[in-house]
Amino acid sequence: MNRREWNQTADEFESTVCDITVDETHDQLTRYVKATRLPSDSVLVDLGCGLGSFILKFGSRFHELIGIDYAAQIIARAKQRCAGNLNVTWIVMDIARAPDLVGARADLTVCLNVITSPSPARRKALWSCVARLTKPRGFALIVVPSIESNGMVEKREHAGRRSGRCAPPGQGLVRREDSWQKHFSRYELISIMAQRGFQIRRIGRAYYPWSTEGLRRPRSDDRRPWDWICLAQRV
Repeated sequence: MNRREWNQTADEFESTVCDITVDETHDQLTRYVKATRLPSDSVLVDLGCGLGSFILKFGSRFHELIGIDYAAQIIARAKQRCAGNLNVTWIVMDIARAPDLVGARADLTVCLNVITSPSPARRKALWSCVARLTKPRGFALIVVPSIESNGMVEKREHAGRRSGRCAPPGQGLVRREDSWQKHFSRYELISIMAQRGFQIRRIGRAYYPWSTEGLRRPRSDDRRPWDWICLAQRV
């Protein structure tokens, strides 16, 4: 989604965008944030912060808060939602360039369903950004779409018949409305984080409702679709 399209979602964000901080059903984010055991003087950088839901929920745990997004209207709404006791530095810029401005200052770098571009070069730049923002021994909290979950959804939606929503096997690309979105396998996410100098501390599933996929929950199946959530420490 380009900058103009992302800006246009500002007024309808809650109804058109899956905000995993709001939508996840098992409160995994809270468990993963607690697992960092960071002191109260820590720095949080929310990379691709959207409306600031993560900052609003967890910002009181940190001394310094930086929210970065590349759409001015999105940041404007984030400021409104987070106005009050939180002292946040809001930055409008191409998030891949954030390390040039912010530097390696984050005790926790958060990047939730941001690295989804179909372009390998763009994804590479964003993974590099996460590594460059995070202090040595600092943490990165990553959420990415799951290709395994998408397979389950596809099977549920089409009773085992391929819908044409996926690109050729191995690419991990899934068509969402009018665009392609990168999905990751568990192994792929682990491998990428290792390549970027991170050691996995926790990895699991951040579940969200079937309604997010436009489907009803199956009566005979208690599974839910999920994104991969990963807490990794820079070594």
